[in-house]
Amino acid sequence: MIKDKLTSLILDKKKINFFIYGFGQIFNLLSPLLVAPKIILICDEAGLGKVGLAFAFCLFLMLIVDYSFDIKATKEVSENRNNLIKLQEILNTTIFTKLALFVFTLLISLGIIFTFDFFNQERDLFLFALTIVFAQVFNPVWFLQGIENFKLVSFLNIFSKTIYVILVFCLVNHKNDYIFVNFFLGISSFIFNFFGLILIKRKYNFQIILPNYSEVKKIIKNDFSFCISQLFLSVRQLSPLVLTSFFLGFSSAGQYKIIEQIISLCRTFLQVYLKFFYPSACLKYIKNPQIGLRYWKKYSLISTLIIVIFLLVVFVFSDQVLHFFQLSAVAISQLSTIFKISLFVSLLMSISLPLEQLMFIKEKHTKYIKTTILVTVVNVIIIVFFVNQFQLKAIILSLILAELLFILFYYIFTKSTVK
Repeated sequence: MIKDKLTSLILDKKKINFFIYGFGQIFNLLSPLLVAPKIILICDEAGLGKVGLAFAFCLFLMLIVDYSFDIKATKEVSENRNNLIKLQEILNTTIFTKLALFVFTLLISLGIIFTFDFFNQERDLFLFALTIVFAQVFNPVWFLQGIENFKLVSFLNIFSKTIYVILVFCLVNHKNDYIFVNFFLGISSFIFNFFGLILIKRKYNFQIILPNYSEVKKIIKNDFSFCISQLFLSVRQLSPLVLTSFFLGFSSAGQYKIIEQIISLCRTFLQVYLKFFYPSACLKYIKNPQIGLRYWKKYSLISTLIIVIFLLVVFVFSDQVLHFFQLSAVAISQLSTIFKISLFVSLLMSISLPLEQLMFIKEKHTKYIKTTILVTVVNVIIIVFFVNQFQLKAIILSLILAELLFILFYYIFTKSTVK
């Protein structure tokens, strides 16, 4: 019987892909945790706060460059995986559209960096970090997930993140070297993203063809509202760090960044885990909604259980986790309680993110957009009004409220399906 189970596992392509994909994503999950103690040790908490702020700035710009391609284009690739002509058209149109959007975001970001003192005082930090946004133009992961080529996805993740960690550990040796951390990430990502596109081009014998201008314009016009919702979602995720930096200073931002490492770790895990099943879920739902929804419920429940087990371990060993980030005993004592409370954010995300994906599967984009905008506005207002009085507690409580609101609205919109 054991032999039969092993044979079944070896022959199950889906399970093999999952393990390959999961192994590659481990590097995505661990790289921020590995470099954070090094940055704090050399550049202190303020240095980590500045690195996190610049990275948050780039994440916001990356959403403009991505323009929902990681959701809608992945779905389109999955549905046309056997049509090489259509795949070539999707790839070319997407890359050139992203390149045009990068030029737009570059002009905006340069204007912000050189105009506002808050950014201009760390001009080099932000300018170097823009390499992350440029690298995202050539990121082929959305395409590879659509055709379910998880081997190449894992290859790109493993080597790009390994090079990034090596560069940080070898070259960040002085207090001001924090300005290069995001640059190292951008360079390593660009090299392997571009390499991935070359492999795709050679494997499928794709031709590089300039897309029709009207097609690019159509995509930008049709997906504009969805992109706006993603920008609001980004504001909700990134505003805590930005507002902490602005109101409380970079040292407090560094402390929040440490707390956010666990939130980000859980969010990243959930996102990459759910994205693995997303193309298959879309395909199954189109063919048979009931089978597709049962499939969604099964892998969503597993992801929630994994997060629950992980958070229980982190809660029990919370002081040891904080010590890992090179914090002093005094700093650990100050952060211990709020750190434990922040774990509830990740727990709620394990429910809200699967429901969010269900919204995409069922193509409830309009309701998703309205929900995202509403929750983001509420979240930012709470932070702005209460951050000075309650400091990091206001940040964490606002995040908890936001996740509760997402769960409530997503459940209302999908309750006939979830039951």
